[in-house]
Amino acid sequence: LVQGLSICSRTLERFLSAPASHAQSAMARSGVLSATVLAAACVFGLRLLGAAFLPAPASPAPAPASLRGFAAVAAVASVPLAATAVDELLEYNMAGEFTGFMTGGYFAVTLGYTAISFVSYLLLTKLKII
Repeated sequence: LVQGLSICSRTLERFLSAPASHAQSAMARSGVLSATVLAAACVFGLRLLGAAFLPAPASPAPAPASLRGFAAVAAVASVPLAATAVDELLEYNMAGEFTGFMTGGYFAVTLGYTAISFVSYLLLTKLKII
């Protein structure tokens, strides 16, 4: 035990008596490396952001009137479709209320997956896989 403590103390003395310039140069190199990596990450991020934002177009391009069917398309586009839409109530099943379909589906799915799990476990134990 005493011999182990003396070995540890000698190792600690050697580590502490190491020249300060070596430790300082190692710390300086690690700082330069981390600063370089950080600068490279910033440049890469700015390049990605630069590609994400595009300038606005100078002016909207006018629609060419010389295309076939342009007059028909313009006439159809000018008809208001909302004025002729039928306003009817649609049954929406997931509006928050419980329905018979929802309750039956819950029990069917729960019991079905429980049966699949039980049969899978039974087969795996009988085949001595688990």
